[in-house]
Amino acid sequence: MPMPFVQPRRRWLLLVCSAAALVLMVAPALAHQRRPPPSRGDTMKVRVVAYAGHQPTYTGAKTRHGICATDPAVIPLGTRFFVPGYGVCRAADIGGGIRGTMVDVWVAKERTAIRWGVKHLTITFR
Repeated sequence: MPMPFVQPRRRWLLLVCSAAALVLMVAPALAHQRRPPPSRGDTMKVRVVAYAGHQPTYTGAKTRHGICATDPAVIPLGTRFFVPGYGVCRAADIGGGIRGTMVDVWVAKERTAIRWGVKHLTITFR
């Protein structure tokens, strides 16, 4: 004959295990929540590289001067910002290798992109 408190303990253990499993499933999604969009005049230090070519962008915008690729978790798509030495950009692409505080600015020629290199700049949001 089973003891009277075995069944409630099993229910409690099942409840605790279920809650722990739920936390483990939801925690990674919560860790990657997007930041609030930057306000006009805010600044951010970023690593800026250049890319060339006429491949389609993530948002469907045509590649041209002023179209930039960003990590949408850091700089949301559609955000406008000023890059010193380049001009005003609009985040319209996500790029395959863009992670964190990195921005790809579009230039017309590959040799211009190579000359741009990698720059660490402070961008200003508009």
